[in-house]
Amino acid sequence: MTNPVTFCEPLVLTAYHEAGHAVMAHLCGQIVTTVEIVGDEEHTGSVSSLRFLEEPRWGLDEQMPSAAIEARILCLVAGIAAENIVTGDNSWREPEDDLDEAVRLGLRVVRSCDQVLPLLEEGRDHAVDLLRRHWNAVEVLAGTLLIHRRLTRDQMWRVIAAYLEPELALPDRVA
Repeated sequence: MTNPVTFCEPLVLTAYHEAGHAVMAHLCGQIVTTVEIVGDEEHTGSVSSLRFLEEPRWGLDEQMPSAAIEARILCLVAGIAAENIVTGDNSWREPEDDLDEAVRLGLRVVRSCDQVLPLLEEGRDHAVDLLRRHWNAVEVLAGTLLIHRRLTRDQMWRVIAAYLEPELALPDRVA
């Protein structure tokens, strides 16, 4: 008898990681075009998107010049936030690309290297809270990614729509 899939297996963590990015992107008003897990060492997964909508839908103050940047940071740290929820480990094992981009964006908000890590930790904590509220969407998306490996925007929406609040409906299609 073979062992069941565990949460610590790399491909499973990748599925939760990418599902976290995708669900958070949706919550922040970003139009996701694809989400995938590949499972090789060079490129384990990705979430592709077209753009952010003008206003994040979960309540950032649009009068704050950094609101759009903070929404992007949330999307970047959501992968590790999902992994933190699954594993119970609160460490930063973020892939270099995600972490590098989050630091770069964080410096645009705080403009001080000493303040970047606290900003990212605050973002990760906020992402954990938001993902916990929508955890069923993350779980079902991760499970579907483990089966199909790649989903388009419409496929992703069909998978998670029932698990999101009605006001978080799929944004209008981009021309």
